[in-house]
Amino acid sequence: MNRTHLLTSCALLALTTAPAFAQEVIDLGQITVSANQDETALERSGTTVEIVTEDDLNRAADTRVSDYLTGLPGVSASSNGGLGTATNLRIRGLGGEYVPVLLDGIDIADPASSGNGFDWGGMTGSNLSRIEVLKGSQSARYGVSAVGGVVTMQSWVPTEQGVSGQGMVEYGTYNTRRAALSLGVLNDRTELGLSLSRVQTDGFSANAAGTEDDGYEQTLVNLRAVYHLSDTALIGLSAFYLDAEGEFDEWGGDGAAPYDETNTREAKGVRLFSEFMTGAVSHALSYSYFETDRISSSNGFDTPFKGDRKKLEYKASFDLGPVLAMHLGADNTREEAAGATAEITGVFAEAVYTPTDRLDIVTSVRHDDHSNFSDKTTGRIALAWRIQDDLILRAQAATGYKPPSLYQLTSVYGNPAFQPEESTSYELGLEKRFGGSDFIRATLFQTDIDGQVFWDGASVRCASGFGCYEVQDFTAKGLELSGQYALSDTVNLVASYTLTDAKDGTGVQAMRVPRHDLEIGVDAELGTKLRGGVSLNHVADRTDTIGAVPDYTVVNAHMAYKLSDTSEAYLRIENLTDEDYETAAGYATSGRAFYFGLRASF
Repeated sequence: MNRTHLLTSCALLALTTAPAFAQEVIDLGQITVSANQDETALERSGTTVEIVTEDDLNRAADTRVSDYLTGLPGVSASSNGGLGTATNLRIRGLGGEYVPVLLDGIDIADPASSGNGFDWGGMTGSNLSRIEVLKGSQSARYGVSAVGGVVTMQSWVPTEQGVSGQGMVEYGTYNTRRAALSLGVLNDRTELGLSLSRVQTDGFSANAAGTEDDGYEQTLVNLRAVYHLSDTALIGLSAFYLDAEGEFDEWGGDGAAPYDETNTREAKGVRLFSEFMTGAVSHALSYSYFETDRISSSNGFDTPFKGDRKKLEYKASFDLGPVLAMHLGADNTREEAAGATAEITGVFAEAVYTPTDRLDIVTSVRHDDHSNFSDKTTGRIALAWRIQDDLILRAQAATGYKPPSLYQLTSVYGNPAFQPEESTSYELGLEKRFGGSDFIRATLFQTDIDGQVFWDGASVRCASGFGCYEVQDFTAKGLELSGQYALSDTVNLVASYTLTDAKDGTGVQAMRVPRHDLEIGVDAELGTKLRGGVSLNHVADRTDTIGAVPDYTVVNAHMAYKLSDTSEAYLRIENLTDEDYETAAGYATSGRAFYFGLRASF
């Protein structure tokens, strides 16, 4: 155990991204910082992980991060309109309430929301440098609710010594304006990054049959600071502040005049952390706080939603010989919303066993003590077997645990008698590499949930007149296929297909989960200064509240021209063919939209 091992987690936050005009390929030698308790090379991870770099986000033709992530195998999303409207991201058929989202280590899932999930509607990639998407149950690693997977995001940090920064401005359809600026300092002891972004749009009618535009505006500030006290100790801080206001439409119409349906949101978070060594043991201690304050205004009525989360965590890591590493820890999380409180205290252990250079086995176990329910123990075992240098077998089996949200327990639509959901998940995958960055990967997956709390629009138990929360069993299983192939030195092809069979205990297909999801993308260098790309997403066989909904195919395109070694002009085109489609029944999506921008670093 040495300083390099201890501080890798900080160094990874400053990973250099690919040059702006490098061919868009997947680096098969990448490191994942979220799959296990310690950093892990992708080829040694038994958990399926998708990594998105800052360069990937810059090349994307999408404004929202969720729209980009739907191009990854196993990931889908539905939105109640344009930028800023409610958006649910799903991993392998499981929605946001099963997918914790962390920003610089801060859990930003909304404790005041109905399912305790994160709303992706206003998240753009302006301040982000890296995203990791973990698939399958991660409750033993991340605690309760991590049944479908986990998304971790990192804000921008400097990668060059001294003072550096980057900025961008963009204007486009729907009178959309976007700007971002990042400044940082990096030296032997200090890492400091500050980012500010602003987006504002007139938007379009969120309701598919509406006539008035639903606009959105958001300001986001991110801060990350690390100071190295010595070769074996550091302290750090990460924080963010978000202020947003957006207009929305209720299902079925624009609402009553003067069409003043709005959502305002203020969110803030901070995380204090320290890493240090004592002998052969490395320690990590952190405290985080997250608060959200939302007001939904509709037809003259204001409905407040306010909640907060506090988390204290400690972890110790050490080696037990050359083939076994151990991680032990404990955490305490306290959530408050709508006058109710839930507190969870957990202890966890993870063993990383490497009996040979070709085999890695990770076993995790976690025990949680919930203030409102009985104790629960969850576990995970994941292995990566490099059968040959170019052939990798991955397998994972895990159990999960998700208590009902405070809203599901205490609101008039819920039931205080609800009990925690329990789940099991499995995956088995094979990856074949063909030299360079070419590969093909196939993964089978299945998740079974007992006692899932869901919204039943036909229920009359709570006498709401339009539905209540009820309980059912749920299964999601399927197949992911993905691959990458360099057609030439300048042209790269990426493709993925996901088959998802998501049904409740009676065999009814889960709403808004596509059975078939195909993504094909081509990226090309068109000279020494020009590059471009096009992507196609085909979604088929979905149901919604109205029954079966039409399939759709959306094409996006992007192009960038190098102005200098540190700047470029770019054009993004969303929905190139002007497809008329809906990801959620009754809610509109963008028509053909053009966005022009300038991006520079210094």
